[in-house]
Amino acid sequence: MRKIVIAFSCIALFAVAVFYFSGVLISKSGAFHYYQVPEVKISSIKLEVVYFVPRDQTPDPYFYGTLRSALVAIQSFHSREFNGLSALRYALYPKAVIGDEPSSFYDGVDTSRGNPGAMTRIFKETATRIYVKNGELYDEQFVRRKKDELPVRAFIYQGVGGSSGVLSAIMSYDYFTRTDYGATVLYHEVLHNLGVPDAYDYDTGAPQSDDIMGSGRMKPIAGSYIRDEIKKRMME
Repeated sequence: MRKIVIAFSCIALFAVAVFYFSGVLISKSGAFHYYQVPEVKISSIKLEVVYFVPRDQTPDPYFYGTLRSALVAIQSFHSREFNGLSALRYALYPKAVIGDEPSSFYDGVDTSRGNPGAMTRIFKETATRIYVKNGELYDEQFVRRKKDELPVRAFIYQGVGGSSGVLSAIMSYDYFTRTDYGATVLYHEVLHNLGVPDAYDYDTGAPQSDDIMGSGRMKPIAGSYIRDEIKKRMME
């Protein structure tokens, strides 16, 4: 669940990404905004979720129900924690996306940092296969966005993963099948995309808070929360 530091320290890069993906997204109205940057208003978020499986792995035929349950919980958590000031909706790609390459290609030689390399490779591949009109997997309903939505692409990977970048995240599907906090980890990554930093030591894992950015990231989402300090810096 490490973040790419450059992505979160450069507001200009965030703004460029916002305009690149969806045109006009920086709203002049509303109280909800990017972490510690009141000028960057965010009225709504669209979480675009793709279950991605390398060609040498076997997809879970029940993935859709598993992920949809988690996304419903995330939507409810977001509304509860931010008092409805920012809407969050999700779009779940309706079938498993089988990668063009095997696991070794996406993982590279080092997955110890949350596997951001896989995120980059999957982002590039799905951009042409899903998001371009002549792409083999193009789905107009899935890619359609409202003009005021901030898109965050989340790749649920049949492999190792737990990282975020600019308007993107990757996490292992194992979080949803082998733990009870898959939804929590995914929303933790969404908050990284809004500029919120981790609250635990990277080397030891020791928590610095008990909310969703600290030890609460490993609790069921219904039992986690966002601490007031973060909320204040996003709703000033």
